[in-house]
Amino acid sequence: MDIDAIYFELQHFKNERAWYNLNLPRESILKLLHNPRWYRLFIPSAELEFTRFDQVRRWEEIAVALLKKYIDRYYKHKKQEWEADHLEYHELREDDPNFVQEYRLLIDESAETIKTGLEALKDQINKKTFKAKCEIGNLSAYWFGNHLYQPLLHLSTSKLIEVSPVSLNDGERDFVLDLKKFHDEKQDFFEGRELFLLRNVSKRGIGFFEAGNFYPDFILWLLVGKQQYVTFVDPKGLRQLDDGASNPKVQFYRTIKDIEARLADPAVILNSFIVSPTPYPNIPMWGEGMTKADLQKCHVLFQKDDRDTYIKTLLTKVIATP
Repeated sequence: MDIDAIYFELQHFKNERAWYNLNLPRESILKLLHNPRWYRLFIPSAELEFTRFDQVRRWEEIAVALLKKYIDRYYKHKKQEWEADHLEYHELREDDPNFVQEYRLLIDESAETIKTGLEALKDQINKKTFKAKCEIGNLSAYWFGNHLYQPLLHLSTSKLIEVSPVSLNDGERDFVLDLKKFHDEKQDFFEGRELFLLRNVSKRGIGFFEAGNFYPDFILWLLVGKQQYVTFVDPKGLRQLDDGASNPKVQFYRTIKDIEARLADPAVILNSFIVSPTPYPNIPMWGEGMTKADLQKCHVLFQKDDRDTYIKTLLTKVIATP
């Protein structure tokens, strides 16, 4: 194999992620590739037989994919080790990257109706008269007074509009609407309690290397007197999590308690939840004998199965956390 080509591809990978403090010696590549203990290949044996020279390129592709995964895990592990002793709480400020100051929308020139609708929406936002929901073609804008900026946008499939920052997906939209509905209809639950929500910007907001570079979609605050319950909520389909309940993003409900202990502020309680748009019967790969009740103990809630109850379950679990 062309070790120089592999080396330069890994250097490019490292530079793309701005990991400039990562030292990547060329000789380490050969040492890793000669050591089969850190990976397992699921590939037909014929693919590894040298029957024609172009197979070498295939081997190089496999080597690069394995080494990129190794580097990614190694770097994040080392970063986590360093950050573990340097964690601290900060107040959320107006210049935080999670606050969206403006949306940028690219619109096809033929979409005159959409442009007119967006101008009307923009006018309502500027005049602070937007207090409900606005639908413009496949684009929907939602107002939720307890979210820390307005509006939140949802775009269904459309070739006429592109939204930046990326709009809510269906699961995220449904979570916001379900939370708003519960807040509006169950005011008795919030007596003496304040609720705030903020969408967490992917890759630029608050992320956790402890959970495989996990950026939960939402940060939810529930204030009870001087106590802050800070909860990270991620509406996530579970079909792709083939490692089931052992997935680091699911197990983050435990990991976050280690972070809470290290931060050692009794006025702040941390929690994490996965809100699954995937119905429980559609996750057969989690065949570990886990019932819905078992998964609920792992802070996995089912958005569609339990539409009328999962928000109350989540918030009740939050305030019950010691």
